[in-house]
Amino acid sequence: MKKYAIIGFGGLGKVHFLNLLEIEKARGDIELKAICNSSLEGITKSMELNITSVSMDNIDFSKYNLYTDYKEMLEKEELDFVFIALPSHLHAEVSVYCLKKGLDVFSEKPMAIVPKDCRMMADCAKECRKKLMIGQALRFSDEYIFLKDAIDNGTYGKPVKAEFSRKSPLPLWSSENWLLKDDKSGGCIIDMHVHDVDIMVWLFGKPLDVHTVSSHKMAEFESVYAIYSYPDISVSINTDWGIHSSYKFKATYGVTFEDAYVECIGNEITVYKNDGTEKFSVSKDNPMYKREIEEFVDCVVCDKPFQTTSLESVCDTMDTVFTEKYGKEKI
Repeated sequence: MKKYAIIGFGGLGKVHFLNLLEIEKARGDIELKAICNSSLEGITKSMELNITSVSMDNIDFSKYNLYTDYKEMLEKEELDFVFIALPSHLHAEVSVYCLKKGLDVFSEKPMAIVPKDCRMMADCAKECRKKLMIGQALRFSDEYIFLKDAIDNGTYGKPVKAEFSRKSPLPLWSSENWLLKDDKSGGCIIDMHVHDVDIMVWLFGKPLDVHTVSSHKMAEFESVYAIYSYPDISVSINTDWGIHSSYKFKATYGVTFEDAYVECIGNEITVYKNDGTEKFSVSKDNPMYKREIEEFVDCVVCDKPFQTTSLESVCDTMDTVFTEKYGKEKI
């Protein structure tokens, strides 16, 4: 029986918790022992996020050991792995501490908010010979899996150009608005833009070059528009979390292939060909968070390498967004 803990019990910590309860029941070989959060009162609090809500109603927390200090928790508990869902500026510090304690680690995206911290995390995982997975959840989302399969299988010929868009109002749901503080989240460019950059890297590999413009009116790096250079495809990404509050979160993509144009808006995918169109719907109850957790747990329990989200690939993602924000510094 592998034992684990959750460090950080805000919105995504709670999302992972509910998914883990289902995975525990299905597998029978993992057990949640402890939860750590900055306040014990916050553990039982339900939350509204930008794309989902999480309810803690009817949850019996008495079966878990609760902490406000993760170092104290690691001293007292016998654990095999941890899930880290903390504010982004804490990912590196806590991940490295856990890796050095001999634990496998799942840490939320972004990997870190500065290049040196990503280097530290990757080096530590290698030196400690422990697994480190970063929660780039869109790789497990149906609409992007559809696109990945189309590219890998040549369903519509080769891709020629691609554009991705992700827009929302200011994220005012985080504790003390840490998402709006560049030194804690890295701004829209590191926190939200990274989603589509990661999908781009997953689909096409690391770009040769990038040209980026940003705006900073309501928050630092509140919007980003970038164009990426590849040998045989052009890619653009438009990300904005500075839109007025009545706007609803929206993520879209459009990819031109040799034989079709594939467009995704919400949970609807449309394939446009010269002889007509095809439509595909994906579930509104997106299982991406559960799928990524299932892969992490299975790879830890069975001691297998990660298939969907390798650390090397995520480092390529972070290299790209850091180039956009800071220049050419490498991880």
